[in-house]
Amino acid sequence: MIMGLLDWLFVARGQAGSRRTRGADEKGQPGSRRATGVGDRRRVARFAGLGARVIIDGAEYDVGDWAENSFRVTGFHGDLIANQIIHFRFLLVYREETWEWPGVGRIIRIDSEAGEMAVVFKPPEEPFRSRLRNVTDALTEGTRLSELTAARRNGDDRT
Repeated sequence: MIMGLLDWLFVARGQAGSRRTRGADEKGQPGSRRATGVGDRRRVARFAGLGARVIIDGAEYDVGDWAENSFRVTGFHGDLIANQIIHFRFLLVYREETWEWPGVGRIIRIDSEAGEMAVVFKPPEEPFRSRLRNVTDALTEGTRLSELTAARRNGDDRT
């Protein structure tokens, strides 16, 4: 368990460093701290906040954008620091369906002036891993989460 977490932290740190300064910002400036637009090297789909919220140490924050392995919190003003390990609960309401899962992550960046914090996290354990996959697949396909879940129970994988 501890070795798995240490391996994950090492890999997550390397991934964060390779993505952090690539791409272009909202104004098209290359080399920004937030990789967006052309040149983005992310390997997984990234979603706008979509009303997602995250609870960290009892405080609830808006999620600016997220993927199946990371999220960016907006409106953050706290005493957490980069490289700190955190426990969180991720909440998402999509098409009137609420999905929630717990997680453990590592803070990779805090921008106090912008009130932002970026976190990478280890994929959750089952059944939350399947739930997260259902959420990202439904968002990608534009499907209701309950429809996708029911289809998978009936043997239709849709992936």
